[in-house]
Amino acid sequence: MGEDLRLSDANRETVRQFIQAFIQREADFEPKPDLEKVVNEFDDFISHASTIYRMSMITFIKSLELSTIAQGYRHTFSKLSPQEQKDYLNKMENSGNYAFRGIALGVKTIMIIVYFSEPEAERALGYDGKCLADAKA
Repeated sequence: MGEDLRLSDANRETVRQFIQAFIQREADFEPKPDLEKVVNEFDDFISHASTIYRMSMITFIKSLELSTIAQGYRHTFSKLSPQEQKDYLNKMENSGNYAFRGIALGVKTIMIIVYFSEPEAERALGYDGKCLADAKA
């Protein structure tokens, strides 16, 4: 994959902070998935998506990062304290503004899928993969 299909360092930091605020700090199990591995998996997932989906996710991530300024915070999302990040994301998810809600829920959904697909999270959930059928050669 070309580098242009990968998330920028700034977007990766937003994804990292989002995962920490919404999932990693709140997950009630140990060991938790390695955060860098989750960010890499998310980046890989996005890099293989169709162009319109990839560009939409990048736009959502950038919107999330900058929307804090428009909402009266003095910093971008990644620079907020952990509690401010959590409060802000909850505010976005429960917003009466469809765009804010859509951004938060769209990004969160993909990140939850990636995060809970990691072996540590699967074990914590009790998933063992036995439900999967063997592929026939």
